[in-house]
Amino acid sequence: MRRACTFASACLLTLFAFCALPHLAHAATCTPAPIFSEDSLFNLNLPPDTACTEASLIPAPTPEGKVIGAALIYLYANDEARNSSLNNVLHAVSQLEGKYIYPGEIFSFNRAANLLDYQIPYDLGPDVRDNMVKAGGVCMVSTLIASAAHDAGLPFISDKGKPIRTPVPHSRYYKYYHQVNEVDGHMVPIVEAAVSIKRDSLDEPWQTVQDMQFINTSGRILILHFEPSFNWNDLDLSNPLGLIQYDYTFKVELRAAPTGFDAWFDRLNSLTMN
Repeated sequence: MRRACTFASACLLTLFAFCALPHLAHAATCTPAPIFSEDSLFNLNLPPDTACTEASLIPAPTPEGKVIGAALIYLYANDEARNSSLNNVLHAVSQLEGKYIYPGEIFSFNRAANLLDYQIPYDLGPDVRDNMVKAGGVCMVSTLIASAAHDAGLPFISDKGKPIRTPVPHSRYYKYYHQVNEVDGHMVPIVEAAVSIKRDSLDEPWQTVQDMQFINTSGRILILHFEPSFNWNDLDLSNPLGLIQYDYTFKVELRAAPTGFDAWFDRLNSLTMN
């Protein structure tokens, strides 16, 4: 009888440990390849791979866990946001969706978004001086993540590892980076965060010029989740400028991965719903 009880207890503990593991979301494995590169400004009419486009339109599953920070931005087709490179925004989302940030970890946007890869998976887009640069436009994503981190009360640090109150903004004023919107029942101001990279020649690695970094002091595993109201089919990919044809929204959440009894009940709820 004692052996049976011991075996049953061990099984229960094993089951609890399995259910208590955080359910971490992962990014889609297939997204459209960049349609033009820094080597050519004229080959702009190549459509993204159809099968890959259809796969990328399937929304990633919403991660479980409590939202500890969020941000929302409105993009209007009749103002300066019209010139945003939303193709690069979606490329960044494909790199970052489901990314988790461990307790005590320093989150670096440039590293997490793979901006320093030898061949980074982004298109050309306009910078603050309207020059066409690799990954131009991803600052919208770094800005939204910075806003969610600020909403969660997470501290920012500079590229030199020093504490800073807010990330470095752009040298040019963008009206749509200075919104205050209601998110999850409370007001959240947009915290502008400029990022940039460079390399002196095509055979040299990319280097950080400006990054957006914060420390996960929440004590929980955090998961990045994105909810853009647009997808690849909404964009005019034949034109790197003026990609916004209609009004859109873009939401970012930082979710705390459930642990312990929170994970247990979340798991039971998901099994019940399925």
